[in-house]
Amino acid sequence: MVRLDKNRIQSGITKKTATLPSMPKPSQKVEDSPKTQNVSGELEKFSLYVLKVLIDENIPPTPNNFQIYFEKLLENKPISFKRRINELLEAENVNEDEHRAKMEKDIKEGFNQIKSIMQVVSTVYKNLNVMKEIIKKRTTELEVSSSQLSVNNIASALNEDLKKLSTLMNKQLGSLKTYYEKTAEILKDIEDKAIFDSRFGVYNRRYFIKSIENEHRSIEQFHHKSSIVLLKVKDSVLNKIVSTKDRMILMRNVAKLLLKTSRRSDIVAHYGEGVFGMLMKHTDVSSATKACERISDLIFSTSFFIGDMEIDTDIELAIVPIVKGYTTEELISFALDALPKSGKHLEPYVVCEIAEEIDANEVS
Repeated sequence: MVRLDKNRIQSGITKKTATLPSMPKPSQKVEDSPKTQNVSGELEKFSLYVLKVLIDENIPPTPNNFQIYFEKLLENKPISFKRRINELLEAENVNEDEHRAKMEKDIKEGFNQIKSIMQVVSTVYKNLNVMKEIIKKRTTELEVSSSQLSVNNIASALNEDLKKLSTLMNKQLGSLKTYYEKTAEILKDIEDKAIFDSRFGVYNRRYFIKSIENEHRSIEQFHHKSSIVLLKVKDSVLNKIVSTKDRMILMRNVAKLLLKTSRRSDIVAHYGEGVFGMLMKHTDVSSATKACERISDLIFSTSFFIGDMEIDTDIELAIVPIVKGYTTEELISFALDALPKSGKHLEPYVVCEIAEEIDANEVS
């Protein structure tokens, strides 16, 4: 169970928004108009501003980059403005990967249903075998205890019918087994290519690493800044929770809060062993630290309950910039090593200071 302390959250939001840099105001005033026209005009002017920033920073104005900068610059706008724009864009909130994630969840559910059907079929088959044995036993008893020819004929006919039924059932079950094995093979292949971790409602490790590698190549080409953030609930907190199920519930709620604080363009994933990762595209270390402050503020202002017991949650946060000269595995390793150095009673987050490898060709 999660209970939000609205007063603590609101005070945290007020504190942060007070220090955010204000966006340049449009030179023209918006004429009085209906609400939808007013918001549409605000969106148009803000979109033009986003495009101008992309051009000024020499960032290719691709749809993906425009979305990233749109969300990044929107963070600096007043809450009322963000609310109006988000309401207007609500219909576009679902992207292709989210559709795919939902599809994978549905496929897994379908796989569970297929397994349930097979379990029922297996039970029916066992019951039929039991029935066959009972009838076989009764037939033998009739043969040895009665001399009536009609009884023997009935028993013989019944036995023949059961043989035919058994042959038919074996054939049908053989077909069902074949179909099941083919279906299981297909679903296993889909699962191996999955990008979604259904336990926590975020992307999985495979997709997270692939996304970082793709972003690394993009950085080498366009020279922008991006960052990786890792988060983990401290072991000292998890060790106090006896039930594995309750520990999973706590981590699942933390994952939901992490999603809540992320931008649409951020890739939030479960890296493994209770470590969550967030790829923040076009985000330098300074902006990533602000994101970590928002994350810690939200989590520390949230009350977590296991039954009637309130859990004093503590987390670890680490930031590592994506720089040249290091592999994805090395960057994540730096962040993993830095995680234990952070916490509620330590540093709220740790920034991994990594020197970027200088290309000799660029120097010359």
